Amino acid sequence: MTEAPPIEHAPGSRAPAPATAAVARPPLLATQALSKRFGSVLALDQVDFQLQAGEIHALLGENGAGKSTLMHVVSGLVAPSSGTIALDGKRVRWRSPDDGRAAGIAMVHQHFMLVPTMTIAENVALARHALGPLRRARLTAEVSELARARRLDIGDPARRIEDLSVGEQQRVEILKALVAPVGLLILDEPTAVLTPDEVTELFSVLRELARQGTAIVLVTHKLYEALSLADRVTVLGHGRVRGSGPAAGFDERSLARLMVEKGAGTEAARDDARPATAAPAALGPILTVERVTVGTPSAPPLLDAVSFELRPGHILAVAGVEGNGQAELVRAISGTLPRALLHTSSGRVRIDGRAIASAPAARAAGLAVIPADRQRDALVKELEAWENLLLSQDSLSRAAPHGWISRASEREHALALLDGFAVRPRDPALRAGAFSGGNQQRIVLARELGQPGVRVVVAANPTRGLDIAATAAIHERFRALAAAGIALLLLSTDLDEVLALGDSVYVLFRGRLHGPLAQPVSRGEVGRLMAGGEEAA
Repeated sequence: MTEAPPIEHAPGSRAPAPATAAVARPPLLATQALSKRFGSVLALDQVDFQLQAGEIHALLGENGAGKSTLMHVVSGLVAPSSGTIALDGKRVRWRSPDDGRAAGIAMVHQHFMLVPTMTIAENVALARHALGPLRRARLTAEVSELARARRLDIGDPARRIEDLSVGEQQRVEILKALVAPVGLLILDEPTAVLTPDEVTELFSVLRELARQGTAIVLVTHKLYEALSLADRVTVLGHGRVRGSGPAAGFDERSLARLMVEKGAGTEAARDDARPATAAPAALGPILTVERVTVGTPSAPPLLDAVSFELRPGHILAVAGVEGNGQAELVRAISGTLPRALLHTSSGRVRIDGRAIASAPAARAAGLAVIPADRQRDALVKELEAWENLLLSQDSLSRAAPHGWISRASEREHALALLDGFAVRPRDPALRAGAFSGGNQQRIVLARELGQPGVRVVVAANPTRGLDIAATAAIHERFRALAAAGIALLLLSTDLDEVLALGDSVYVLFRGRLHGPLAQPVSRGEVGRLMAGGEEAA
């Protein structure tokens, strides 16, 4: 058997030409009247989209607007129902994602697709289709050279993925996409789990790739990021292009108007100056977390003596990059720690003075949980929407007091919840997996916040994947819950969300909780603590 061929460098074969020449040549990518129908749902409707080599193009829109569908069609993951795709002026028709990849189109998904126990070099090697016997030293050298050519700082390629920061893992994902020559790089919400400094570094990498001739599509819901990075912007709505043009011709307000039919402004989604809703100190805490430590004896703790109190009507916001103990904190509070960790953990969690040691005890005490991973921890994609809305002990007890569920009655009840949380399409019989990611999140919110008797809400990245109007609506709902005396614990990787909602702000880094931070909270201080800096004296 012959040894696997070396990793190809992606030299950027379409370096940007002078402006006068760029006008004359065809765009790198052009779609014309592109449509895609899934059953009765028209996801793309006559979409015209153009992209030049060396251009950074931001693709914006509400949930269900068609952003992901358009990129899936362009990359060959989904076949169009009608319309055409042209690459370098030549019409193409992909039979599979491999065809798109062979033509130089690569996509970096929001959720990393890395093998944690393998090295950087091994993960990059997996991106090759021609695998064979590998010489470790040669592979490491090739990956180092590829990273140097693309100016991606990945450090030692022999390091394991599980030992990397989130920002480093993001760079490895991009490097994987560049194993073969790439003319078009698609990134789906690439900043969702990065610190402010890592976002700055990522944008620097993307600008350098664009200078080398790579066209980049940035799928995002963050208007200010799109405007600071993109050369051009396209806004989709209900599968149609609502607006497109040079980024310099837009501002956040004008983009928001295009994205949201009702005209919700960006101020609603990024209200950094919210008044505190904290209840008087005389009221005792609803939620008490006392020196909670989670981990195993052979490794550093995942949570390290975390303590805080949460009073009625107070929103305690915790910032931090994913993987710093947020998941363990949610599980410790909700009584869902895995058995392997439960026996090696310590500390106490109490709601209204009652010790919480199990999920049923937490529910009975009035805890509602919005987990960070909706598809893994909150939904059963094969079940219909109305069935997912029943996936809690309280809901099942209400719906089936004698062991039988009335399908018609529960679908009617589900319709009211879907309406109240603006889930689209408004179809309780649709399977959860058929909804867009943002609408899946709305279903979770409807189930958790729509039940009676809630005293404490623990929300982990509750607006991830939501557009600005939906984000604003969720923020207003959280404020209304706080005004009604409910206590909220918000854990978010979105610094804007933390600053917009938090009555008090903390930072979680490597299992240790820093805070509360002095008011007014400094964005720079939060970012520094998220990256591992010491807390100011």
